[in-house]
Amino acid sequence: MQAKSIITDGITYPRVVKTPSYMSVVMSSKNATVKFYMNKHKRKGKLYPIYARVIYCRKKVEFSMGILITPDEWNHDNGQLINKSKNMKAHAKMINTESEIFRILDDRNARGLPVSAKIIKQIMIGKMAMDSPEGAVYMLIPFIDSQIGIMEKNKSEYGDETVGHYRTLKGHIRCMLSLKGAIDVPIHSVDTAFVQELDEHLLTWINPKLGRAMNRNSANKNHSKFKALMFIAHRKKLIDANPYGNFKLKRIIPHSDYLIDQEIMKIAGHRFDNLSLEITRDYVLFSLWTGGIRMSDLKGLKTHNIFQEDGHYFLHLAGQEKTDNSVHTPLLPGAVVIFKKYKAYQDETGFVLPRLSQQKLNEYLKTVGNLSGVHKKMTHKIARHSCGTTICSRNGVPRHITAAWLGHKLQSRTTDIYAQVTKEESFYWLKKLYELYDKPEFISK
Repeated sequence: MQAKSIITDGITYPRVVKTPSYMSVVMSSKNATVKFYMNKHKRKGKLYPIYARVIYCRKKVEFSMGILITPDEWNHDNGQLINKSKNMKAHAKMINTESEIFRILDDRNARGLPVSAKIIKQIMIGKMAMDSPEGAVYMLIPFIDSQIGIMEKNKSEYGDETVGHYRTLKGHIRCMLSLKGAIDVPIHSVDTAFVQELDEHLLTWINPKLGRAMNRNSANKNHSKFKALMFIAHRKKLIDANPYGNFKLKRIIPHSDYLIDQEIMKIAGHRFDNLSLEITRDYVLFSLWTGGIRMSDLKGLKTHNIFQEDGHYFLHLAGQEKTDNSVHTPLLPGAVVIFKKYKAYQDETGFVLPRLSQQKLNEYLKTVGNLSGVHKKMTHKIARHSCGTTICSRNGVPRHITAAWLGHKLQSRTTDIYAQVTKEESFYWLKKLYELYDKPEFISK
Protein backbone atom coordinates (compact mmCIF):
# COMPACT_ATOMS: atom_id res chain seq x y z
CA MET A 1 0.00 0.00 0.00
CA GLN A 2 1.37 3.37 -1.01
CA ALA A 3 1.60 5.95 1.74
CA LYS A 4 -0.24 9.22 1.40
CA SER A 5 1.88 12.33 1.20
CA ILE A 6 2.42 14.35 4.36
CA ILE A 7 2.55 18.09 3.67
CA THR A 8 3.87 20.42 6.35
CA ASP A 9 4.46 24.11 5.64
CA GLY A 10 4.80 23.45 1.93
CA ILE A 11 7.24 20.56 2.43
CA THR A 12 6.10 17.22 1.04
CA TYR A 13 6.98 14.00 2.87
CA PRO A 14 5.45 11.09 0.95
CA ARG A 15 7.88 8.35 1.99
CA VAL A 16 10.45 7.52 4.64
CA VAL A 17 14.04 6.62 3.83
CA LYS A 18 16.35 5.21 6.50
CA THR A 19 19.15 7.43 7.75
CA PRO A 20 21.72 7.18 10.55
CA SER A 21 19.63 9.53 12.68
CA TYR A 22 15.92 9.83 13.35
CA MET A 23 15.77 13.00 11.25
CA SER A 24 14.09 11.36 8.31
CA VAL A 25 14.95 11.31 4.66
CA VAL A 26 11.54 12.23 3.32
CA MET A 27 11.50 13.55 -0.21
CA SER A 28 9.21 13.83 -3.17
CA SER A 29 10.41 12.39 -6.46
CA LYS A 30 8.89 15.39 -8.27
CA ASN A 31 11.19 17.86 -9.98
CA ALA A 32 11.11 21.59 -9.55
CA THR A 33 10.05 23.92 -12.34
CA VAL A 34 12.54 26.73 -13.05
CA LYS A 35 11.65 29.75 -15.20
CA PHE A 36 13.28 33.12 -15.85
CA TYR A 37 11.60 36.44 -16.45
CA MET A 38 12.38 40.16 -16.75
CA ASN A 39 11.13 42.03 -13.69
CA LYS A 40 9.69 45.28 -15.03
CA HIS A 41 9.02 46.58 -11.53
CA LYS A 42 12.72 46.66 -10.62
CA ARG A 43 13.96 48.97 -13.38
CA LYS A 44 17.39 50.50 -12.94
CA GLY A 45 17.72 53.29 -15.47
CA LYS A 46 17.40 51.67 -18.92
CA LEU A 47 18.19 48.18 -17.59
CA TYR A 48 15.92 45.55 -16.10
CA PRO A 49 16.91 42.67 -13.79
CA ILE A 50 16.35 38.99 -14.63
CA TYR A 51 14.65 36.93 -11.91
CA ALA A 52 14.43 33.20 -11.43
CA ARG A 53 11.06 31.68 -10.48
CA VAL A 54 11.10 28.25 -8.79
CA ILE A 55 7.90 26.22 -8.39
CA TYR A 56 8.04 23.15 -6.18
CA CYS A 57 5.09 21.26 -4.74
CA ARG A 58 2.76 24.10 -5.79
CA LYS A 59 4.79 26.65 -3.84
CA LYS A 60 6.55 29.50 -5.66
CA VAL A 61 9.59 31.60 -4.82
CA GLU A 62 11.51 34.20 -6.79
CA PHE A 63 14.98 35.68 -6.49
CA SER A 64 17.21 37.98 -8.51
CA MET A 65 19.84 36.52 -10.83
CA GLY A 66 22.03 39.63 -10.62
CA ILE A 67 21.71 40.09 -14.40
CA LEU A 68 20.76 43.47 -15.92
CA ILE A 69 19.76 43.77 -19.61
CA THR A 70 17.74 46.03 -21.92
CA PRO A 71 14.17 45.04 -22.97
CA ASP A 72 15.26 44.38 -26.58
CA GLU A 73 17.67 41.64 -25.38
CA TRP A 74 14.93 39.51 -23.81
CA ASN A 75 12.35 37.21 -25.39
CA HIS A 76 9.30 37.52 -23.15
CA ASP A 77 7.46 34.63 -24.83
CA ASN A 78 9.98 31.89 -24.05
CA GLY A 79 11.79 33.57 -21.14
CA GLN A 80 15.22 33.46 -22.80
CA LEU A 81 17.95 35.78 -24.02
CA ILE A 82 17.55 36.72 -27.67
CA ASN A 83 21.25 36.75 -28.44
CA LYS A 84 22.95 34.18 -26.19
CA SER A 85 26.38 34.61 -27.79
CA LYS A 86 26.28 38.34 -27.08
CA ASN A 87 25.32 37.73 -23.44
CA MET A 88 27.37 34.60 -22.87
CA LYS A 89 28.00 35.24 -19.17
CA ALA A 90 24.33 35.88 -18.48
CA HIS A 91 23.33 32.76 -20.44
CA ALA A 92 25.87 30.61 -18.56
CA LYS A 93 24.63 31.97 -15.23
CA MET A 94 21.05 31.01 -16.06
CA ILE A 95 22.08 27.48 -17.06
CA ASN A 96 24.20 27.08 -13.92
CA THR A 97 21.37 28.36 -11.73
CA GLU A 98 18.94 25.82 -13.13
CA SER A 99 21.49 23.02 -12.71
CA GLU A 100 22.24 24.14 -9.14
CA ILE A 101 18.55 23.99 -8.18
CA PHE A 102 18.27 20.38 -9.33
CA ARG A 103 21.55 19.56 -7.62
CA ILE A 104 20.08 20.89 -4.37
CA LEU A 105 17.10 18.59 -4.81
CA ASP A 106 19.29 15.53 -5.38
CA ASP A 107 21.81 16.39 -2.68
CA ARG A 108 19.29 17.04 0.09
CA ASN A 109 17.39 13.95 -0.92
CA ALA A 110 20.56 11.89 -0.52
CA ARG A 111 21.40 13.52 2.82
CA GLY A 112 17.96 12.89 4.25
CA LEU A 113 16.90 16.53 4.42
CA PRO A 114 13.53 17.94 3.34
CA VAL A 115 13.14 20.31 0.42
CA SER A 116 10.68 23.12 -0.19
CA ALA A 117 10.65 26.06 -2.58
CA LYS A 118 11.60 28.33 0.32
CA ILE A 119 14.55 26.11 1.28
CA ILE A 120 15.80 26.13 -2.33
CA LYS A 121 15.70 29.92 -2.38
CA GLN A 122 17.48 30.24 0.96
CA ILE A 123 20.31 28.04 -0.29
CA MET A 124 20.53 29.83 -3.65
CA ILE A 125 20.83 33.27 -2.09
CA GLY A 126 23.38 32.04 0.46
CA LYS A 127 21.24 32.21 3.60
CA MET A 128 21.25 28.45 4.23
CA ALA A 129 23.95 25.81 3.84
CA MET A 130 23.37 22.93 1.45
CA ASP A 131 23.40 20.42 4.31
CA SER A 132 21.53 22.54 6.86
CA PRO A 133 18.96 20.54 8.89
CA GLU A 134 16.75 23.62 9.15
CA GLY A 135 13.17 22.79 8.28
CA ALA A 136 13.65 19.09 8.90
CA VAL A 137 10.76 17.12 10.36
CA TYR A 138 11.50 14.44 12.94
CA MET A 139 9.52 11.31 12.15
CA LEU A 140 8.06 8.93 14.69
CA ILE A 141 9.25 5.49 13.48
CA PRO A 142 12.94 6.46 13.01
CA PHE A 143 12.83 8.08 16.46
CA ILE A 144 11.56 4.84 18.00
CA ASP A 145 14.26 2.91 16.12
CA SER A 146 16.92 5.24 17.51
CA GLN A 147 15.72 4.66 21.08
CA ILE A 148 15.62 0.90 20.57
CA GLY A 149 19.21 1.09 19.34
CA ILE A 150 20.21 2.91 22.54
CA MET A 151 18.45 0.28 24.66
CA GLU A 152 20.21 -2.55 22.84
CA LYS A 153 23.57 -1.02 23.74
CA ASN A 154 22.58 -0.26 27.34
CA LYS A 155 22.57 -3.86 28.60
CA SER A 156 22.81 -2.77 32.23
CA GLU A 157 19.36 -1.12 32.19
CA TYR A 158 17.46 -2.85 29.38
CA GLY A 159 17.10 -6.61 29.05
CA ASP A 160 16.35 -8.39 25.78
CA GLU A 161 12.74 -8.90 26.80
CA THR A 162 12.23 -5.18 27.44
CA VAL A 163 13.75 -4.27 24.09
CA GLY A 164 11.45 -6.84 22.49
CA HIS A 165 8.42 -5.11 24.02
CA TYR A 166 9.47 -1.81 22.40
CA ARG A 167 9.84 -3.56 19.04
CA THR A 168 6.35 -4.99 19.47
CA LEU A 169 5.02 -1.50 20.21
CA LYS A 170 6.64 -0.19 17.03
CA GLY A 171 4.94 -2.99 15.10
CA HIS A 172 1.53 -1.99 16.47
CA ILE A 173 2.10 1.67 15.55
CA ARG A 174 3.21 0.77 12.01
CA CYS A 175 0.17 -1.48 11.65
CA MET A 176 -2.14 1.32 12.77
CA LEU A 177 -0.57 3.76 10.33
CA SER A 178 -0.65 1.30 7.43
CA LEU A 179 -4.39 0.80 7.91
CA LYS A 180 -4.71 4.55 7.31
CA GLY A 181 -2.51 4.38 4.21
CA ALA A 182 0.50 6.04 5.87
CA ILE A 183 4.05 4.87 6.58
CA ASP A 184 4.99 7.44 9.19
CA VAL A 185 4.01 10.74 10.81
CA PRO A 186 6.03 13.74 12.01
CA ILE A 187 6.71 13.27 15.70
CA HIS A 188 5.46 16.78 16.51
CA SER A 189 2.01 15.75 15.24
CA VAL A 190 1.68 13.03 17.90
CA ASP A 191 -0.97 14.41 20.24
CA THR A 192 -3.68 13.14 22.58
CA ALA A 193 -5.86 12.28 19.58
CA PHE A 194 -3.06 10.06 18.22
CA VAL A 195 -2.75 8.31 21.60
CA GLN A 196 -6.52 7.76 21.67
CA GLU A 197 -6.37 6.31 18.18
CA LEU A 198 -3.55 4.00 19.25
CA ASP A 199 -5.59 2.88 22.24
CA GLU A 200 -8.55 2.00 20.03
CA HIS A 201 -6.29 0.15 17.61
CA LEU A 202 -4.68 -1.93 20.36
CA LEU A 203 -8.06 -2.98 21.73
CA THR A 204 -9.72 -3.76 18.38
CA TRP A 205 -7.02 -5.08 16.03
CA ILE A 206 -7.34 -8.85 15.70
CA ASN A 207 -4.02 -10.65 16.02
CA PRO A 208 -4.03 -13.26 13.22
CA LYS A 209 -2.02 -15.72 15.32
CA LEU A 210 -4.23 -15.48 18.40
CA GLY A 211 -7.49 -14.79 16.61
CA ARG A 212 -8.39 -12.03 19.06
CA ALA A 213 -7.52 -8.51 20.16
CA MET A 214 -5.46 -7.80 23.28
CA ASN A 215 -7.04 -7.03 26.64
CA ARG A 216 -6.86 -3.77 28.54
CA ASN A 217 -3.85 -4.76 30.65
CA SER A 218 -1.83 -5.67 27.54
CA ALA A 219 -2.85 -2.40 25.89
CA ASN A 220 -1.76 -0.48 28.99
CA LYS A 221 1.68 -2.13 28.86
CA ASN A 222 2.11 -0.84 25.30
CA HIS A 223 0.94 2.60 26.43
CA SER A 224 3.53 2.64 29.23
CA LYS A 225 6.28 2.05 26.66
CA PHE A 226 4.97 4.72 24.28
CA LYS A 227 4.53 7.18 27.16
CA ALA A 228 8.18 6.65 28.10
CA LEU A 229 9.24 7.34 24.50
CA MET A 230 7.16 10.52 24.39
CA PHE A 231 8.79 11.63 27.64
CA ILE A 232 12.19 11.27 25.96
CA ALA A 233 10.94 13.15 22.88
CA HIS A 234 9.69 15.97 25.09
CA ARG A 235 12.99 16.06 26.98
CA LYS A 236 14.81 16.34 23.65
CA LYS A 237 12.42 19.18 22.70
CA LEU A 238 11.08 17.29 19.69
CA ILE A 239 7.51 17.79 20.92
CA ASP A 240 5.97 20.65 22.88
CA ALA A 241 4.29 18.45 25.49
CA ASN A 242 3.87 14.79 26.34
CA PRO A 243 0.58 13.75 24.66
CA TYR A 244 -0.27 11.58 27.68
CA GLY A 245 -0.77 14.69 29.79
CA ASN A 246 -4.47 14.77 28.86
CA PHE A 247 -4.96 11.03 28.32
CA LYS A 248 -6.05 8.88 31.23
CA LEU A 249 -5.53 5.14 30.95
CA LYS A 250 -8.39 2.92 32.05
CA ARG A 251 -6.85 0.76 34.73
CA ILE A 252 -8.30 -2.50 35.96
CA ILE A 253 -7.15 -4.69 38.80
CA PRO A 254 -5.97 -7.98 37.27
CA HIS A 255 -7.37 -11.22 38.64
CA SER A 256 -4.39 -13.27 39.76
CA ASP A 257 -5.32 -16.96 39.65
CA TYR A 258 -3.32 -19.63 41.44
CA LEU A 259 -3.19 -23.41 41.78
CA ILE A 260 -4.24 -25.19 44.97
CA ASP A 261 -2.48 -28.32 46.22
CA GLN A 262 -4.95 -30.69 44.55
CA GLU A 263 -4.44 -29.00 41.16
CA ILE A 264 -0.66 -29.11 41.56
CA MET A 265 -0.97 -32.85 42.20
CA LYS A 266 -3.06 -33.31 39.04
CA ILE A 267 -0.49 -31.54 36.85
CA ALA A 268 2.47 -33.31 38.49
CA GLY A 269 0.80 -36.74 38.30
CA HIS A 270 -0.34 -36.63 34.67
CA ARG A 271 1.77 -38.47 32.11
CA PHE A 272 2.23 -36.62 28.84
CA ASP A 273 2.99 -38.48 25.63
CA ASN A 274 4.17 -35.27 23.95
CA LEU A 275 7.70 -34.09 24.82
CA SER A 276 6.84 -30.39 24.37
CA LEU A 277 3.93 -30.70 26.80
CA GLU A 278 6.16 -32.54 29.30
CA ILE A 279 8.80 -29.79 29.12
CA THR A 280 6.07 -27.16 29.51
CA ARG A 281 4.75 -28.92 32.61
CA ASP A 282 8.28 -29.08 34.05
CA TYR A 283 8.76 -25.35 33.40
CA VAL A 284 5.70 -24.34 35.41
CA LEU A 285 6.36 -26.81 38.23
CA PHE A 286 10.04 -25.87 38.49
CA SER A 287 9.03 -22.23 38.80
CA LEU A 288 6.35 -23.11 41.34
CA TRP A 289 8.84 -24.99 43.55
CA THR A 290 11.61 -22.37 43.14
CA GLY A 291 10.27 -19.14 44.56
CA GLY A 292 8.00 -18.47 41.59
CA ILE A 293 10.90 -17.59 39.30
CA ARG A 294 9.68 -15.57 36.30
CA MET A 295 9.76 -16.99 32.79
CA SER A 296 12.12 -14.21 31.67
CA ASP A 297 14.70 -15.52 34.17
CA LEU A 298 13.87 -19.21 33.93
CA LYS A 299 14.40 -19.60 30.18
CA GLY A 300 18.00 -18.36 30.50
CA LEU A 301 18.79 -20.08 33.80
CA LYS A 302 22.14 -21.92 33.81
CA THR A 303 23.58 -24.61 36.02
CA HIS A 304 25.97 -22.21 37.73
CA ASN A 305 22.87 -20.46 39.15
CA ILE A 306 22.06 -23.63 41.16
CA PHE A 307 24.21 -24.64 44.14
CA GLN A 308 24.05 -26.85 47.23
CA GLU A 309 24.33 -25.71 50.82
CA ASP A 310 23.80 -27.81 53.96
CA GLY A 311 22.20 -30.59 51.94
CA HIS A 312 19.70 -28.35 50.11
CA TYR A 313 19.65 -26.84 46.62
CA PHE A 314 19.35 -23.08 46.13
CA LEU A 315 18.92 -20.78 43.16
CA HIS A 316 20.88 -17.54 43.02
CA LEU A 317 20.45 -14.72 40.50
CA ALA A 318 22.57 -11.59 40.78
CA GLY A 319 19.81 -9.63 39.05
CA GLN A 320 16.36 -10.46 37.74
CA GLU A 321 15.53 -9.58 34.15
CA LYS A 322 12.51 -7.48 35.15
CA THR A 323 13.62 -5.73 38.34
CA ASP A 324 17.40 -6.28 38.52
CA ASN A 325 16.93 -7.40 42.14
CA SER A 326 19.04 -10.31 43.35
CA VAL A 327 17.34 -13.60 44.24
CA HIS A 328 18.43 -16.29 46.66
CA THR A 329 15.66 -18.89 46.93
CA PRO A 330 15.47 -22.61 47.80
CA LEU A 331 14.51 -25.46 45.50
CA LEU A 332 11.73 -27.54 47.02
CA PRO A 333 11.65 -31.32 46.38
CA GLY A 334 9.69 -31.11 43.10
CA ALA A 335 12.20 -28.63 41.66
CA VAL A 336 15.17 -30.78 42.69
CA VAL A 337 13.72 -33.78 40.84
CA ILE A 338 13.16 -31.70 37.68
CA PHE A 339 16.66 -30.21 37.95
CA LYS A 340 18.27 -33.66 38.08
CA LYS A 341 16.00 -34.96 35.30
CA TYR A 342 17.73 -32.79 32.66
CA LYS A 343 21.35 -33.45 33.66
CA ALA A 344 22.35 -34.71 30.20
CA TYR A 345 20.92 -31.58 28.59
CA GLN A 346 22.64 -29.41 31.21
CA ASP A 347 26.03 -31.05 30.58
CA GLU A 348 25.65 -30.37 26.85
CA THR A 349 24.27 -26.80 26.88
CA GLY A 350 24.75 -25.37 30.38
CA PHE A 351 21.05 -24.45 30.60
CA VAL A 352 18.91 -25.87 33.41
CA LEU A 353 15.87 -26.57 31.21
CA PRO A 354 15.39 -27.07 27.44
CA ARG A 355 14.90 -23.73 25.72
CA LEU A 356 11.28 -22.68 25.16
CA SER A 357 9.79 -19.32 24.24
CA GLN A 358 7.18 -17.77 26.52
CA GLN A 359 4.66 -17.60 23.68
CA LYS A 360 4.97 -21.32 22.95
CA LEU A 361 4.97 -22.19 26.65
CA ASN A 362 1.72 -20.32 27.28
CA GLU A 363 0.16 -21.97 24.23
CA TYR A 364 1.15 -25.43 25.46
CA LEU A 365 0.08 -24.67 29.05
CA LYS A 366 -3.55 -24.47 28.00
CA THR A 367 -3.29 -28.05 26.73
CA VAL A 368 -1.40 -29.12 29.87
CA GLY A 369 -4.22 -27.72 32.01
CA ASN A 370 -6.98 -29.35 29.96
CA LEU A 371 -5.30 -32.77 29.92
CA SER A 372 -4.62 -32.58 33.66
CA GLY A 373 -8.17 -31.56 34.48
CA VAL A 374 -7.21 -28.09 35.71
CA HIS A 375 -9.66 -25.55 34.31
CA LYS A 376 -8.02 -22.23 35.04
CA LYS A 377 -6.37 -19.57 32.91
CA MET A 378 -3.02 -21.24 32.47
CA THR A 379 -0.05 -18.96 31.83
CA HIS A 380 3.41 -19.21 33.34
CA LYS A 381 2.52 -16.40 35.75
CA ILE A 382 0.21 -18.78 37.62
CA ALA A 383 3.30 -20.52 39.02
CA ARG A 384 4.51 -17.33 40.73
CA HIS A 385 1.09 -16.62 42.25
CA SER A 386 0.76 -20.24 43.37
CA CYS A 387 4.15 -20.14 45.07
CA GLY A 388 3.31 -16.96 46.96
CA THR A 389 -0.24 -17.99 47.86
CA THR A 390 -0.53 -21.80 48.11
CA ILE A 391 3.04 -22.77 49.03
CA CYS A 392 4.02 -19.87 51.28
CA SER A 393 1.04 -17.88 52.55
CA ARG A 394 -1.29 -20.81 53.24
CA ASN A 395 1.45 -22.65 55.11
CA GLY A 396 2.22 -19.72 57.37
CA VAL A 397 5.52 -18.60 55.83
CA PRO A 398 6.06 -14.99 57.04
CA ARG A 399 5.57 -12.31 54.43
CA HIS A 400 9.14 -11.07 54.63
CA ILE A 401 10.46 -14.58 53.96
CA THR A 402 8.05 -14.98 51.03
CA ALA A 403 9.06 -11.58 49.65
CA ALA A 404 12.75 -12.46 49.88
CA TRP A 405 12.26 -15.80 48.09
CA LEU A 406 10.14 -14.15 45.38
CA GLY A 407 12.82 -11.51 44.87
CA HIS A 408 10.54 -8.55 45.54
CA LYS A 409 12.09 -5.12 45.52
CA LEU A 410 13.02 -3.82 48.96
CA GLN A 411 11.04 -0.75 49.89
CA SER A 412 12.62 1.75 52.28
CA ARG A 413 9.73 1.44 54.74
CA THR A 414 10.21 -2.33 55.02
CA THR A 415 13.99 -2.54 54.80
CA ASP A 416 14.21 -3.20 58.54
CA ILE A 417 11.88 -6.18 58.15
CA TYR A 418 13.82 -7.64 55.22
CA ALA A 419 17.04 -7.19 57.12
CA GLN A 420 15.82 -9.81 59.63
CA VAL A 421 15.75 -12.61 57.00
CA THR A 422 18.61 -14.66 58.40
CA LYS A 423 20.04 -17.89 57.07
CA GLU A 424 18.68 -19.78 60.08
CA GLU A 425 15.17 -18.41 59.57
CA SER A 426 15.21 -19.20 55.88
CA PHE A 427 16.35 -22.78 56.56
CA TYR A 428 13.66 -23.20 59.22
CA TRP A 429 10.85 -22.49 56.75
CA LEU A 430 12.57 -24.43 54.00
CA LYS A 431 12.57 -27.56 56.20
CA LYS A 432 8.93 -26.98 57.17
CA LEU A 433 7.92 -26.88 53.49
CA TYR A 434 10.06 -29.92 52.75
CA GLU A 435 8.04 -31.89 55.29
CA LEU A 436 4.82 -30.86 53.52
CA TYR A 437 5.84 -31.32 49.88
CA ASP A 438 8.45 -34.08 49.86
CA LYS A 439 5.75 -36.53 48.81
CA PRO A 440 5.31 -38.61 45.60
CA GLU A 441 2.02 -36.92 44.66
CA PHE A 442 3.79 -33.55 44.26
CA ILE A 443 6.63 -34.90 42.15
CA SER A 444 6.23 -34.79 38.35
CA LYS A 445 6.03 -38.15 36.60
